[in-house]
Amino acid sequence: MLSILAAIQNVALQQPQKTAYQTNRESLTYSELWYLSDCVAQYLLAQDLKRKQPIVVYGHMSPLQIVAFLGAVKAGHPYVPVDSSTPSERLQLIIEASEACMLLKTESLSAPFFIPEVEVSDMITQPSTISVEPSSWVQERDIYYIIYTSGSTGKPKGVQITANNLAHFVAWMNKHFPLQESGVFLNQAPYSFDLSVMDLYPALVNGQTLYAITQEQIAYPKSLFDALATAEIRVWTSTPSFAKMCLMNKEWHQELMPALDTFLFCGEVLPVSVAQELMQRFPQATIFNLYGPTETTVAVSFVEVSSALLEQFDQLPIAPLSEPNLSLVEDGEIIISGPTVSAGYLGAPDLTQKAFPTINSQRIYKTGDIGYEKDGYLFFSGRKDFQVKLHGYRLEIEEIEKQIGNLPPVSSCVVVPVLKDGEIVSLNAFVVLREPLLESAFKMTKQLKSLLSEYLPSYMIPKAFKYMDTLPLNTNGKVDRKGLAVMETV
Repeated sequence: MLSILAAIQNVALQQPQKTAYQTNRESLTYSELWYLSDCVAQYLLAQDLKRKQPIVVYGHMSPLQIVAFLGAVKAGHPYVPVDSSTPSERLQLIIEASEACMLLKTESLSAPFFIPEVEVSDMITQPSTISVEPSSWVQERDIYYIIYTSGSTGKPKGVQITANNLAHFVAWMNKHFPLQESGVFLNQAPYSFDLSVMDLYPALVNGQTLYAITQEQIAYPKSLFDALATAEIRVWTSTPSFAKMCLMNKEWHQELMPALDTFLFCGEVLPVSVAQELMQRFPQATIFNLYGPTETTVAVSFVEVSSALLEQFDQLPIAPLSEPNLSLVEDGEIIISGPTVSAGYLGAPDLTQKAFPTINSQRIYKTGDIGYEKDGYLFFSGRKDFQVKLHGYRLEIEEIEKQIGNLPPVSSCVVVPVLKDGEIVSLNAFVVLREPLLESAFKMTKQLKSLLSEYLPSYMIPKAFKYMDTLPLNTNGKVDRKGLAVMETV
C-alpha cells in the first residue's frame, strides 16, 4: 500500500526545486517542505512525549502548517488541525478531548492553554544532516490525523483517520480523477475542514503545486480573483457554496483560468443550476460531484456531471448503484464500508460503537444520511437527525441550541435551517428570553451573537434571531420544529 510520507519524500528527492505550496505571499519547494518537516520531527522526538499522543497544529493557510503536519507524523504523532478562526473556548475543548501533548502554532494565541506551545518557526534549525528514520513515522494502522466535527452533546467529536485510511483515499482519488498530470491544485478549505485533505495529499503525493487562498482574500473579492487569474490552477476543489460565490463575478470563466480542467465538489449538495452555469463558463472542464463524510476520509463516491445527467434529473446523484462501498439499510439510511472507514471517535467508545458497528463481519459507518435509489443512481435526500450541512460545514443543530440555551438572557431556543430551492442557505434561531424584551430586537441579537462568538465559530452562529413568548408545540407535546421549518423556507 502507498505510504504517503514515502511518496512525498520521493518527490522531494526527484524534484527538489518544484513548488509544493504557494500563497499570494509565500511559497515552499518540496526540498524545503521535507527538510523543514524533518526539523519539526527531530524537535518532537527530542522531547519526552508519550508515543502516538496527538499534537494540535494551529494557524490559517500557512506553509508552516503543512510543515508541522508532516513533522508530527514523521515523529509518530497524529496531528489535530485547528484553524485560527476557532474560538478559544472550542480550542480548549479540543485540547482537553484529544489529550494533546503539545500545541504547534503559526499564529499567536490570545490566551494560554496550559499545554506546551511552540512556534513552528522556532523548531527550524540551520541546514545540517537532519534525517528522521522512517521507523519513527506514523505507520499503517496508526492514527495520522484527527479532525474535530460538531457534536450533539455540545462537545466536538474527534474523527480518527489512520495512515491506511488516508493512503487508500489518495489511491482512490488517483484512480478516478486526472491528478497525476502536471498542474496546480486549489486549496480553498481550511485544514480543520476535511475537504482540505482532498487537495492537500493528492497534490503532494503526485508532486503537484498546492495554491492556498486565505479567508482574508475570500473577504475581498478583488484580491481573490487577482490570485485566481495568476495561479494557473488546473484542479479546483471546493464546496459548491464557494463556487456559487465566485459565479457572482461575471469575470470568472475559462478565459480568466485557462488551465482549469477539473472541478471536484464535496461537502454539501451541488445544485443543478450551479453545475449548469459552470459548464457554460468552463467548457474545457469536467465537473465531478463527490460524496462522503469525515468519518470515511473525505469522499467515497462520485458521479461525473454531464449534460445528459442534468437533463435527466432535477437533483444530482451522489453515486452509481454499482458503487460497492455504499448501500441503504431498511430505513433508507446510507451506510459506508471499505478501507477508508475511520478508526472511530477519539476517547468516545460508546459513540464509536454506535456509529461504526460490524455487519456481516464488515466494519461500517452509519452516516445518518437518508438516500433513495432511482434509475441506476443513489441520491441524498436529507438527514436522519438534526445534523445539517451549511456551506460545506457539518453542523449539529443540537450543539448550537445547547450553546444558545446556556446564554444568561435565554430561557429556551430552537434552531431551524432556512431552505432555498431545497438547499440550506442559513440558520435562524427562535428564542424565548428569561425577561421581556425591553430594548430593540436588533440590540439583543447583537448581544447574543457577541456572546456566542466566544463558544462557536462564525459559521455555526444563526444568521437571524426571532423572539417568541413561547415555542409552539406539536400534538405529541414536542416543539413543532416542522412548523417552524415551514415558516423559514424562502
